Amino acid sequence: MPELPDLEVFSRNLSKALKSKRLENIGIANAGKARVSEKELNEVLVGKKLRDVTRVGKQLCFDFGKDARLFMHLMLHGRLVIQRSDADPPKHTLASLNFGAEALYLTDYQKAAHLLLNPEAGDAVDALSEELDGDWLAEKFSGSRAKVKTLLMDQKVIAGIGNAYADEILWEAKIDPESVAGKIPANVVNALSKAIGKVLRDAEKKILKENPDIISGEVRDFLKIHNSKKEKSPGGAAILSKSVGGRKTYFTEEQKRYQ
Repeated sequence: MPELPDLEVFSRNLSKALKSKRLENIGIANAGKARVSEKELNEVLVGKKLRDVTRVGKQLCFDFGKDARLFMHLMLHGRLVIQRSDADPPKHTLASLNFGAEALYLTDYQKAAHLLLNPEAGDAVDALSEELDGDWLAEKFSGSRAKVKTLLMDQKVIAGIGNAYADEILWEAKIDPESVAGKIPANVVNALSKAIGKVLRDAEKKILKENPDIISGEVRDFLKIHNSKKEKSPGGAAILSKSVGGRKTYFTEEQKRYQ
């Protein structure tokens, strides 16, 4: 699944490719996955120019103006393709946005990716928000018996952190993923808040450098811990794995457990 750094790069490249172009038509190949009718999408969005593409949590937001925001959630296997609109659609197409000579296609062989029109904003704080500092995180952790990795990935609390980057962030902060959130000392929580921004921003830069025009897929080869091809961390410790909250989790003994 593309995670926050991937989506940040996708949004930048999609905006570069499609910004200011007028939407001529939206086609829905699988109505059940749109969560809104093709008719309503066309009535609300067609004829409007795309103002920008941004990331909101784990979704891409195509902003066509007031009350005209189309959200895409790629889920595990959703992919985006830009090609000439008169060419045959890619395999497994779920939806298409026709911008004249070019069209953007959303594909997913599992048919899990979906669209939303003008969804209500959630209460979660974005993982890259300046609001997410040590004090904010300490307040969320206070009294919690939840495992820290589970809490980091709770999209109702922090929007945008997925499985792979939760592992990278926790290794950076040297916190064991099964630590009890409410038992982590304030100074360590503060270090964790800084690790969130550092890991995510560094990953975005690496993806852009290696794949400057990417709008689909996921780039993981540079990850330090959540990487099945690596046996040791940068510090030389063996990389271990186990299930935490039903997710395969990579960690090392360099990370301290608080309980």
